[in-house]
Amino acid sequence: MSRTFTLPKKGTGAWTEGWHKLTVSNAKYGTYNDSKYIDVWFDGYPDNFNMRIYEKHGKDGEEFAIGNLFRFANAGITDALESATGETVIKMDDGPEQLTGQEVNAFFYKNGKFTRILNQIAPTEFKNIVEEFDAKDVAYFKGKAERYFNEYVKPKMEVTEETTTETSDIPF
Repeated sequence: MSRTFTLPKKGTGAWTEGWHKLTVSNAKYGTYNDSKYIDVWFDGYPDNFNMRIYEKHGKDGEEFAIGNLFRFANAGITDALESATGETVIKMDDGPEQLTGQEVNAFFYKNGKFTRILNQIAPTEFKNIVEEFDAKDVAYFKGKAERYFNEYVKPKMEVTEETTTETSDIPF
């Protein structure tokens, strides 16, 4: 009898905590408890490892969480207009297929034994018909996402025996 057994690649860093430049392989809208969301999957990762972003609305009623996903992924942006107050209004096609093949910077973190993707991304460096993101802009949005993680996500994370042990082993 013959059998094959595949070992995971060592040293690729595919699951390490921190920032990863990822390419979107698929996206799909859904609803949970009357809240709309979009699930996003990435090339090179299994289907059970995805990022979910729920709609969030500002004081003016405009949705911004999923909008920022499309903005930072440089996806579906078709035009820009100037509002009466001088602000730039982006016109975009927010069909999930617009995200396929687009690159984003995503933050991985451990929650218990599992790696998760933060629901706030950062752009890569690019220029489109509306705006341009350079290295300084990318660093700014990464920092903003990390602050969100440290202030709102990290305090609510699972504390397991494994994470407690790791913390207690630090020699200082």
